[in-house]
Amino acid sequence: MKRCTISIVQFESTLGPAADGTLDRMAETIAAADADLVVFPELATTGYHVFDEVLEVAEPVPGPTTEVLGAAAADAGTEVLFGMPARDGDDVYNCAVWIDADGDVRARYDKRHLWGDEATAYSAGDSYAVVDAPFGRVGIQICYDLNFPAASAALARAECDIVINISAWSVRMERDWHTLLPARAVEQGAYVIGCNRAGTEAGTTFCGHSTMIEPDGTTVVEMGAGAGQVAVTLDPGVVAAERARNPMRTDRPETDVDATRYDSSRSSDCSKPI
Repeated sequence: MKRCTISIVQFESTLGPAADGTLDRMAETIAAADADLVVFPELATTGYHVFDEVLEVAEPVPGPTTEVLGAAAADAGTEVLFGMPARDGDDVYNCAVWIDADGDVRARYDKRHLWGDEATAYSAGDSYAVVDAPFGRVGIQICYDLNFPAASAALARAECDIVINISAWSVRMERDWHTLLPARAVEQGAYVIGCNRAGTEAGTTFCGHSTMIEPDGTTVVEMGAGAGQVAVTLDPGVVAAERARNPMRTDRPETDVDATRYDSSRSSDCSKPI
């Protein structure tokens, strides 16, 4: 890993097609950022509540949206990560797209764990995504993925230096956001960045509080509830020191054993599993 600066954009999307002015605002934000990577939240290009019109607003990747944001990334000389609905044949995915500093699509991650009504609009992805960026290895998650330790463990096995979760996390679930981000950092032995939505959309208020957490679970940067942008600097020395202090990565087995079940009502002999 190399020292790098990441710009976290706590974005308030406009609900509807990306070309309704949202892409222009995103491009302006990229141009203004002095960073190695600019990160936008889940479904930043269209807004979150596009379930009824997802077929109309979804686009192929590469496509018109990645062309516009790719040009902005190339002009600024920065990498960009953002969420959008992606059309792939007859399927639509809630996806994260990584564009490199040359403006090319480098990676696409399709959300694996769909929350609530998302399952009626999107197909689930079938693999996790890791990007070997110029400054380090980055694991990508989307929102509800954060709840699943197995998803974090997969990225840890891939030896990620940084894990980024782009999200549309609501106020109703805010306590979980503050609990899970530091837990995932400790599990990873890596920096964890949570980039969340701001504002209210279709009756849902997003909690904001985009966050950067060090590998020992310490919160270094936390935004408020409103839209905004903050630059954070990541130091490889912090990662190395934490992995020396807590050798979880070295000690974690490639695969874990299944739990053995016991029924205390059936036998007093604890050596007899069910």
